[in-house]
Amino acid sequence: MYRLLQEVKKEKIFEDIVRQIRRLIKKGRLKAGDKLPPERDLAQAFKVSRASVREAIRVLEAAGLVKTHVGDGTYVETGSVENLVKPLATVVVGGRENLMEIFAVRKMFEPELAFLAAERATTDEVSELKRILSHQRKKLGNRGLVTEIDYSFHLFLAKMAKSQVLLKLYNTLAELINQTREEFLQEGDRPQKSVEGHGEILSAIEKRDPTLAKKAMSSHLRNIEREALRADRTT
Repeated sequence: MYRLLQEVKKEKIFEDIVRQIRRLIKKGRLKAGDKLPPERDLAQAFKVSRASVREAIRVLEAAGLVKTHVGDGTYVETGSVENLVKPLATVVVGGRENLMEIFAVRKMFEPELAFLAAERATTDEVSELKRILSHQRKKLGNRGLVTEIDYSFHLFLAKMAKSQVLLKLYNTLAELINQTREEFLQEGDRPQKSVEGHGEILSAIEKRDPTLAKKAMSSHLRNIEREALRADRTT
Protein backbone atom coordinates (compact mmCIF):
# COMPACT_ATOMS: atom_id res chain seq x y z
CA MET A 1 0.00 0.00 0.00
CA TYR A 2 2.80 2.45 0.84
CA ARG A 3 3.81 2.96 -2.79
CA LEU A 4 0.27 4.18 -3.49
CA LEU A 5 0.60 7.07 -1.03
CA GLN A 6 2.05 10.47 -1.92
CA GLU A 7 3.79 13.09 0.16
CA VAL A 8 1.24 15.59 1.46
CA LYS A 9 1.87 19.23 0.61
CA LYS A 10 -1.44 20.89 1.49
CA GLU A 11 -2.11 23.58 4.11
CA LYS A 12 -4.88 21.50 5.66
CA ILE A 13 -2.89 18.32 5.73
CA PHE A 14 -5.52 15.97 7.11
CA GLU A 15 -7.91 16.80 4.23
CA ASP A 16 -5.36 15.58 1.69
CA ILE A 17 -4.86 12.37 3.67
CA VAL A 18 -8.64 11.85 3.74
CA ARG A 19 -8.82 12.44 0.00
CA GLN A 20 -6.07 9.93 -0.80
CA ILE A 21 -7.44 7.15 1.40
CA ARG A 22 -10.98 7.78 0.16
CA ARG A 23 -9.72 7.54 -3.43
CA LEU A 24 -8.03 4.20 -2.70
CA ILE A 25 -11.27 2.87 -1.22
CA LYS A 26 -13.31 4.13 -4.17
CA LYS A 27 -10.93 2.50 -6.67
CA GLY A 28 -10.93 -0.77 -4.79
CA ARG A 29 -7.27 -0.60 -3.80
CA LEU A 30 -8.48 -0.71 -0.21
CA LYS A 31 -11.40 -3.10 0.34
CA ALA A 32 -13.82 -3.77 3.15
CA GLY A 33 -12.00 -5.52 5.97
CA ASP A 34 -8.55 -4.31 4.95
CA LYS A 35 -6.45 -3.05 7.84
CA LEU A 36 -4.77 0.32 7.46
CA PRO A 37 -1.07 0.58 8.34
CA PRO A 38 -0.26 1.79 11.86
CA GLU A 39 -0.53 5.51 12.55
CA ARG A 40 3.26 5.83 12.77
CA ASP A 41 3.79 4.18 9.37
CA LEU A 42 1.10 6.31 7.72
CA ALA A 43 2.74 9.46 9.08
CA GLN A 44 6.06 8.39 7.57
CA ALA A 45 4.47 7.52 4.22
CA PHE A 46 2.62 10.83 3.98
CA LYS A 47 5.56 12.74 5.53
CA VAL A 48 3.27 14.41 8.06
CA SER A 49 2.78 14.40 11.81
CA ARG A 50 0.91 11.62 13.57
CA ALA A 51 -1.58 14.25 14.74
CA SER A 52 -2.54 14.93 11.10
CA VAL A 53 -3.02 11.22 10.46
CA ARG A 54 -5.12 10.94 13.60
CA GLU A 55 -7.35 13.82 12.48
CA ALA A 56 -7.80 12.25 9.04
CA ILE A 57 -8.78 8.92 10.59
CA ARG A 58 -11.39 10.70 12.72
CA VAL A 59 -12.96 12.28 9.63
CA LEU A 60 -12.93 8.98 7.72
CA GLU A 61 -14.49 7.22 10.68
CA ALA A 62 -17.16 9.93 11.00
CA ALA A 63 -18.01 9.36 7.33
CA GLY A 64 -18.37 5.62 7.94
CA LEU A 65 -15.44 4.67 5.70
CA VAL A 66 -13.20 3.17 8.38
CA LYS A 67 -13.56 1.82 11.90
CA THR A 68 -10.92 1.94 14.62
CA HIS A 69 -10.81 -0.96 17.07
CA VAL A 70 -8.91 -0.08 20.24
CA GLY A 71 -5.83 -2.24 20.60
CA ASP A 72 -6.26 -3.77 17.16
CA GLY A 73 -6.11 -1.06 14.49
CA THR A 74 -8.19 0.72 11.86
CA TYR A 75 -10.14 -1.21 9.24
CA VAL A 76 -11.96 -0.25 6.05
CA GLU A 77 -15.71 -0.53 6.53
CA THR A 78 -18.12 -2.26 4.17
CA GLY A 79 -19.37 0.98 2.67
CA SER A 80 -22.99 0.00 3.25
CA VAL A 81 -25.66 2.67 3.53
CA GLU A 82 -25.99 1.93 7.22
CA ASN A 83 -22.32 2.64 7.84
CA LEU A 84 -22.35 5.81 5.77
CA VAL A 85 -25.35 7.33 7.51
CA LYS A 86 -24.72 6.36 11.11
CA PRO A 87 -25.29 9.18 13.61
CA LEU A 88 -22.40 11.53 12.89
CA ALA A 89 -23.90 14.02 15.31
CA THR A 90 -22.46 11.96 18.16
CA VAL A 91 -18.97 12.44 16.70
CA VAL A 92 -19.05 16.07 15.54
CA VAL A 93 -20.48 18.22 18.30
CA GLY A 94 -19.11 21.76 18.20
CA GLY A 95 -16.00 23.82 18.67
CA ARG A 96 -13.46 25.08 16.14
CA GLU A 97 -11.83 21.71 15.47
CA ASN A 98 -15.20 20.05 14.97
CA LEU A 99 -16.33 22.89 12.71
CA MET A 100 -13.37 22.00 10.52
CA GLU A 101 -14.48 18.35 10.62
CA ILE A 102 -17.96 19.27 9.41
CA PHE A 103 -16.52 21.11 6.44
CA ALA A 104 -14.05 18.32 5.74
CA VAL A 105 -16.92 15.82 5.51
CA ARG A 106 -19.04 18.23 3.43
CA LYS A 107 -16.18 18.67 0.98
CA MET A 108 -15.95 14.90 0.63
CA PHE A 109 -19.48 14.41 -0.74
CA GLU A 110 -21.25 17.67 -1.68
CA PRO A 111 -19.06 18.32 -4.77
CA GLU A 112 -19.99 14.79 -5.87
CA LEU A 113 -23.67 15.68 -5.41
CA ALA A 114 -23.21 18.68 -7.72
CA PHE A 115 -21.41 16.48 -10.25
CA LEU A 116 -24.23 13.93 -10.28
CA ALA A 117 -26.92 16.64 -10.36
CA ALA A 118 -25.39 18.09 -13.53
CA GLU A 119 -25.52 14.61 -15.07
CA ARG A 120 -28.91 13.39 -13.87
CA ALA A 121 -31.24 16.32 -13.16
CA THR A 122 -34.37 16.72 -15.26
CA THR A 123 -35.24 20.02 -16.92
CA ASP A 124 -38.03 20.56 -14.39
CA GLU A 125 -35.62 19.98 -11.50
CA VAL A 126 -33.15 22.53 -12.88
CA SER A 127 -36.03 25.00 -13.17
CA GLU A 128 -36.99 24.37 -9.55
CA LEU A 129 -33.42 24.91 -8.35
CA LYS A 130 -33.40 28.16 -10.34
CA ARG A 131 -36.64 29.21 -8.62
CA ILE A 132 -35.14 28.51 -5.18
CA LEU A 133 -32.11 30.64 -5.99
CA SER A 134 -34.31 33.46 -7.30
CA HIS A 135 -36.28 33.34 -4.04
CA GLN A 136 -33.03 33.48 -2.06
CA ARG A 137 -31.94 36.60 -3.98
CA LYS A 138 -35.24 38.34 -3.22
CA LYS A 139 -35.01 37.58 0.50
CA LEU A 140 -31.42 38.70 1.14
CA GLY A 141 -32.61 41.18 3.77
CA ASN A 142 -34.34 38.50 5.83
CA ARG A 143 -31.46 36.64 7.49
CA GLY A 144 -33.59 33.96 9.13
CA LEU A 145 -35.43 33.16 5.90
CA VAL A 146 -32.23 33.25 3.85
CA THR A 147 -30.80 30.51 6.07
CA GLU A 148 -33.87 28.36 5.44
CA ILE A 149 -33.73 28.93 1.68
CA ASP A 150 -29.99 28.20 1.62
CA TYR A 151 -30.77 24.83 3.17
CA SER A 152 -33.52 24.25 0.60
CA PHE A 153 -31.07 24.89 -2.24
CA HIS A 154 -28.54 22.33 -1.01
CA LEU A 155 -31.20 19.77 -0.07
CA PHE A 156 -32.94 19.96 -3.45
CA LEU A 157 -29.59 19.70 -5.23
CA ALA A 158 -28.89 16.56 -3.18
CA LYS A 159 -32.20 15.11 -4.39
CA MET A 160 -31.34 16.00 -8.01
CA ALA A 161 -28.23 13.80 -7.75
CA LYS A 162 -30.50 10.74 -7.39
CA SER A 163 -28.11 8.93 -5.04
CA GLN A 164 -29.88 7.47 -2.02
CA VAL A 165 -26.62 6.95 -0.13
CA LEU A 166 -25.45 10.53 -0.56
CA LEU A 167 -28.92 11.93 0.14
CA LYS A 168 -29.15 9.96 3.39
CA LEU A 169 -25.67 11.12 4.34
CA TYR A 170 -26.68 14.73 3.67
CA ASN A 171 -29.86 14.36 5.74
CA THR A 172 -27.86 12.80 8.59
CA LEU A 173 -25.55 15.81 8.61
CA ALA A 174 -28.31 18.39 8.02
CA GLU A 175 -28.58 19.62 11.60
CA LEU A 176 -24.83 20.09 11.93
CA ILE A 177 -24.61 21.76 8.51
CA ASN A 178 -27.42 24.13 9.46
CA GLN A 179 -25.45 25.24 12.52
CA THR A 180 -22.58 26.40 10.30
CA ARG A 181 -25.09 27.90 7.86
CA GLU A 182 -26.69 29.99 10.61
CA GLU A 183 -23.30 31.29 11.72
CA PHE A 184 -22.20 32.12 8.19
CA LEU A 185 -25.33 33.91 6.96
CA GLN A 186 -25.94 36.37 9.76
CA GLU A 187 -23.44 39.16 9.08
CA GLY A 188 -22.18 41.57 6.43
CA ASP A 189 -22.19 40.49 2.80
CA ARG A 190 -22.14 36.77 3.57
CA PRO A 191 -25.71 36.15 2.31
CA GLN A 192 -24.74 37.77 -0.99
CA LYS A 193 -21.62 35.60 -1.20
CA SER A 194 -23.75 32.53 -0.64
CA VAL A 195 -26.10 33.56 -3.45
CA GLU A 196 -23.13 34.12 -5.77
CA GLY A 197 -21.75 30.66 -4.98
CA HIS A 198 -25.14 29.08 -5.62
CA GLY A 199 -25.37 30.97 -8.90
CA GLU A 200 -22.10 29.47 -10.11
CA ILE A 201 -23.24 25.97 -9.14
CA LEU A 202 -26.58 26.42 -10.89
CA SER A 203 -24.91 27.82 -14.00
CA ALA A 204 -22.70 24.73 -14.27
CA ILE A 205 -25.68 22.41 -13.79
CA GLU A 206 -27.67 24.28 -16.45
CA LYS A 207 -24.75 23.75 -18.82
CA ARG A 208 -24.79 20.03 -17.95
CA ASP A 209 -21.12 20.29 -17.07
CA PRO A 210 -20.50 17.87 -14.15
CA THR A 211 -16.82 18.79 -13.74
CA LEU A 212 -17.59 22.51 -13.59
CA ALA A 213 -20.44 21.89 -11.15
CA LYS A 214 -18.13 19.91 -8.87
CA LYS A 215 -15.51 22.69 -8.97
CA ALA A 216 -18.16 25.34 -8.28
CA MET A 217 -19.42 23.45 -5.23
CA SER A 218 -15.87 22.90 -3.93
CA SER A 219 -15.12 26.61 -4.29
CA HIS A 220 -18.41 27.53 -2.59
CA LEU A 221 -17.67 25.30 0.40
CA ARG A 222 -14.11 26.60 0.72
CA ASN A 223 -15.40 30.18 0.79
CA ILE A 224 -18.01 29.35 3.41
CA GLU A 225 -15.45 27.51 5.52
CA ARG A 226 -13.01 30.40 5.37
CA GLU A 227 -15.66 32.89 6.51
CA ALA A 228 -17.09 30.60 9.19
CA LEU A 229 -13.67 29.91 10.71
CA ARG A 230 -12.81 33.59 10.58
CA ALA A 231 -16.01 34.38 12.45
CA ASP A 232 -15.24 31.62 14.95
CA ARG A 233 -11.86 33.20 15.71
CA THR A 234 -13.48 36.54 16.51
CA THR A 235 -16.16 35.17 18.87
